[in-house]
Amino acid sequence: MGSDIQWECQYRDRVQLVNGHSPGNVSLLISHLAEEDGGDYQCSVEGAHLIIRLTVKGCPLENRGEVLNITAHAGGSALLPCYCPDLHTKVKTFRWKKQNRSTHKQEEISSESGQYRDRVQMFNGHSPGNLSLLISHLTEEDGGDYICAVEGSRLTIKLTVKGCTLENRGEVLNIAAHAGGSVLLPCYCTDQHTTPEEFSWKKDNKDTWEEISSESGQYRARVQLVNGHSPGNVSLLISHLTEEDGGDYQCSVEGAHLIIRLTVKGKTLTQFSFITNFKSYNETYLHR
Repeated sequence: MGSDIQWECQYRDRVQLVNGHSPGNVSLLISHLAEEDGGDYQCSVEGAHLIIRLTVKGCPLENRGEVLNITAHAGGSALLPCYCPDLHTKVKTFRWKKQNRSTHKQEEISSESGQYRDRVQMFNGHSPGNLSLLISHLTEEDGGDYICAVEGSRLTIKLTVKGCTLENRGEVLNIAAHAGGSVLLPCYCTDQHTTPEEFSWKKDNKDTWEEISSESGQYRARVQLVNGHSPGNVSLLISHLTEEDGGDYQCSVEGAHLIIRLTVKGKTLTQFSFITNFKSYNETYLHR
């Protein structure tokens, strides 16, 4: 019926008799179970025998053999699900890999690997059967096929990371505003949940594009980005407008451009003539 359990290295430091308080109870406790522990066990007491058939459930991956499609946004996070039907199942070995589009080889993923350094997180510390992978600060390069491999079974997840497609890209928008007021120069991704990896605002200054910031001289403390609530909205607000602010502005997002031609209308003088008490007066009014 098999080997004497007390001599098996397989059970070293994992088996315990529970007859300390009840000498007639010779039940056997096996800890840290593995699938290899499954099988028939025989308890023999003074010529009588009892057979116990133990089945140890491993981790037949949920959705194994399937391809799951997940879409996320650049700058956000994505949870790639991979788990055992019983989340209490302890898995001996598992791996996450990604298919390299250039070499077509599968590269192992860890928080120490270059592309994913400090951006990936596992959840099996609290639920040993939950092997899901969380990727943060997503980039478009993170898109592709991911493989969760557990004890011979595997699950493939196709991750699509949406970048910023610039609204009105390649166009020229005309905007008019008044001196002393404010103007919003619109520039945003078609999906405003997307966080652009990089963007810039520049103004055409005699055939040279100069970058705009709240620290630059002409715009000091007068410009503000409005993307606090919508990361894909990188519109520029300019306050306390002057006529010198007029001109061509360029919003650049990940290689795409939008030109905004701003016209700032100044204040004009209008002269009125009128007669009162037989005297002629001229008065000048300032208006926009």
